[in-house]
Amino acid sequence: MALFQALLAVFVVSLFTPLVIRRAYAASFISSPYHRIELTIPVHVSTDTATFAYDTPQNQTQLTGLIQEAFSATSNLSALQIGTVPLVASYNIYAELFVPNGWNTTGTGVLEFTVHGLTLDHTYWYINGPGSDLNYVEASINAGNAIFVFDRLGNGKSDKPDGIKEVQMSVHIAVVEALISFLRNTGVEGFSFKRMVGVGHSYGSNILANLIAINANVFDALVLTGFTMDTQATPTVTASLAFAIASQVNRTAFGSLSNSYTTPESSINLHQAFFHFPDFPQSALDFLLEHRGVITVGEVLTLGQTLSTVVPNFTAPLLIVTADKDMCVSLFPYITASTTYFTVQVRM
Repeated sequence: MALFQALLAVFVVSLFTPLVIRRAYAASFISSPYHRIELTIPVHVSTDTATFAYDTPQNQTQLTGLIQEAFSATSNLSALQIGTVPLVASYNIYAELFVPNGWNTTGTGVLEFTVHGLTLDHTYWYINGPGSDLNYVEASINAGNAIFVFDRLGNGKSDKPDGIKEVQMSVHIAVVEALISFLRNTGVEGFSFKRMVGVGHSYGSNILANLIAINANVFDALVLTGFTMDTQATPTVTASLAFAIASQVNRTAFGSLSNSYTTPESSINLHQAFFHFPDFPQSALDFLLEHRGVITVGEVLTLGQTLSTVVPNFTAPLLIVTADKDMCVSLFPYITASTTYFTVQVRM
């Protein structure tokens, strides 16, 4: 895993409205010399959102019934949508920007823009802290890149609006667009970036894939991890996660959230969906349980809104990484047996 993290970071090197800022030089995240800047970024979005014939679940029984209906063998997620409505809204998004020391003289000029998956928050990118094989932020800094991590809308320290009407795929795409625009057009404490590489994980990869279908030139290169266009495993993965009303699972962390916010009920559910025994350290599972995020009903119901068209105008370098034991893929051998090859052209 350490080798993979390092290789991925090196690959990225080769490719190729008030703002609240809190500066910190912290040794609790990575061991390399760096600047860490905490940001609360106001974003303004205008997009169409999906509407559904569902209200916020009143209890766990209703939520479980909804999940059963949405992911049964005969269900059709897209058919559950009854229309769209325009949304114009503003949100505060929590983020952290890591920049290697000496950036303006010895830095690569590359900024990695990361988007985490479901049940996670920004801490996914530095699991277990300094020296960890799973600390991607540290690998990126060691490779000379800057890296931007943030809490997706509804997670961590970012705003948590309506979990059905607002926290869903189209709004995530709009928020990401706004964050990219901010980073490209606004200097953060004098730091600027020559190239931007999108790095997604799982649901975060889906967001980025949908984004380039809208704007093929938004990134200079793209890395999609835990990503597949095939969604046939979604019902099995969903069942493994055992969605529970978040405020009832952890009142300390999620007590203020409405019942439209859910979370995996236990470490067993996280293990079944995301960790292949014995190929992981227990500390990684413990870390993700401690930093467990949420999944909204809106995200569940818009899971079917994935990239369905060819993007002929996307010509930037692309790397797709899907593990052979990834539950979403390994359940269906014909996917891994297909003769599809991805050619990566390194541009210096």
